[in-house]
Amino acid sequence: MNTTSNTISVTYSDSKLRILVEEYITMQKHEFSFKDLCSYVLYWAKEEGKTANTGLYESNQLEVADCERISVILRKIIKEGRLTSNAEPFADNTLFTKTRE
Repeated sequence: MNTTSNTISVTYSDSKLRILVEEYITMQKHEFSFKDLCSYVLYWAKEEGKTANTGLYESNQLEVADCERISVILRKIIKEGRLTSNAEPFADNTLFTKTRE
């Protein structure tokens, strides 16, 4: 039995997920939280019908595996020098600061 039935999985490819993350970062003025970024991805997944395990209980939380996929993308962007963060590993309250576009 799935113990994370109160979370939602998204069916985006890694490249589409990267595009969503990049769009969100571009829209932010200076700083954003990991939780807000994940909420943005989940919003668009629901709007576009890109969710997997939705059922009777709608959730506002992404499945851990999808949060990890987003973390991998953010680590790459940090290595590129475009973001900094205040913590590792990333949690809901982790803040990211844009260093350049």
